[in-house]
Amino acid sequence: MKKLMFVAVFGMALGLTSCGEDDVVDFACDAARDSLRATVQVSIDAYEANTSSTSLCEAARTAIESYKSNECGDDAFDGILADLPDCSTLDNN
Repeated sequence: MKKLMFVAVFGMALGLTSCGEDDVVDFACDAARDSLRATVQVSIDAYEANTSSTSLCEAARTAIESYKSNECGDDAFDGILADLPDCSTLDNN
């Protein structure tokens, strides 16, 4: 009987600690991350097609920063963000 109680208590404790709210967020983020990244990549590709455009540079920077600030965002675009110039110094709007 003691073994059965131990197993029951251990099982409940394990279940409560492994089914946290963050697991739901992680699963939802995993499902949405590819879509979010694709949207950012469109902005980056547009800027790379015309690197003299101030508005495309700003759009790419904003898209990356918005992605990073999203709860599902990560550091996937940090290198690109670091390589973007100061958009205000570009010639063409």
